[in-house]
Amino acid sequence: MAIVAEILLRSQDLPLVRLAGSLPNGEISLSNAIPMEDDTYLFMVSVDETSHETFQSGLHRQPEIDDWTEIGRTAEGWFYQVFVDADPSLFDAHDPAEFAGVMLEATITGEGVVERKVFSDFDSFTTFQDWCAMSDLSLELLNIATDPENPEERARFGLTDRQYRAVSLAFAGGYYDSPRRMSTQELADELGIAAASASDLLRRAEHQLLSQTLGPKHHLKTLTA
Repeated sequence: MAIVAEILLRSQDLPLVRLAGSLPNGEISLSNAIPMEDDTYLFMVSVDETSHETFQSGLHRQPEIDDWTEIGRTAEGWFYQVFVDADPSLFDAHDPAEFAGVMLEATITGEGVVERKVFSDFDSFTTFQDWCAMSDLSLELLNIATDPENPEERARFGLTDRQYRAVSLAFAGGYYDSPRRMSTQELADELGIAAASASDLLRRAEHQLLSQTLGPKHHLKTLTA
């Protein structure tokens, strides 16, 4: 089943990150990044009205920008084509052939790039995580779900929203891998709760999932009698 992950790629070396940090609202919307020739990429971006003048004046001061064109203004903001000269390895994470992942939307901030990406399954997401680790690119998982547009999906397993989020983060982060790649404390930090609370949340979620899979306890007793 496909999953949707919201992630933060935290790096000041990613294109336009420093420029985004200088804007009044602190963000640039990225709709597409298209590879061109000679390691140049075409960024389709937009900024809101409050950031228009600062963004345009700041374009001249960004060493990675080769050229840019103002497309025009709509009710949603000002749109630009920006040609960026960047290390192609930074864009390997956007290769669907490599990670079976497709970018839904992205926002460049002063910290890095926040993306919503669709992956074919958890294994594809784990491969993406491993690539980021090998490339020294910090990845922070903000949210993950099998189908965020369908709240009945988690209800099908009888999990609460908090249980579903905890077990999804734990699975995606490698808590259940061998060797374990995520500690209880790291999971707790992601959830913003104490380690003991995270452990209890997982235990209750795991109990619910097992009961849904194996059936009621009285049924199990008949199998072992």
